[in-house]
Amino acid sequence: MFELEKEVKETQQVVVEEMDSAMVKIEQVREEELEGFTNFVMGLINQSGQITVERVHKLLSLLLYDSVAGQLTQEEVKTFLDKKVKQKLLAFTGGVYKKPK
Repeated sequence: MFELEKEVKETQQVVVEEMDSAMVKIEQVREEELEGFTNFVMGLINQSGQITVERVHKLLSLLLYDSVAGQLTQEEVKTFLDKKVKQKLLAFTGGVYKKPK
């Protein structure tokens, strides 16, 4: 019985490790897909000069509804835009995103 319990625990550990690895890969693929929408967002900002996270979220949901970007929550869109601010691709002031100076 002890051997069986040990084998079950080892199998569980392998499954957990494989699931963790799969989740990391899924997140990496998702990040890569989101990076492809940077040009889309930059185009929106070029057209209007500035844009709110709510507007970006709405446009992604309407225009790209069948893609990863179209399925994002508003909070996820904000996280994505804030990442672009940290990369100095966007600026954020007064509640709007715009091109950096």
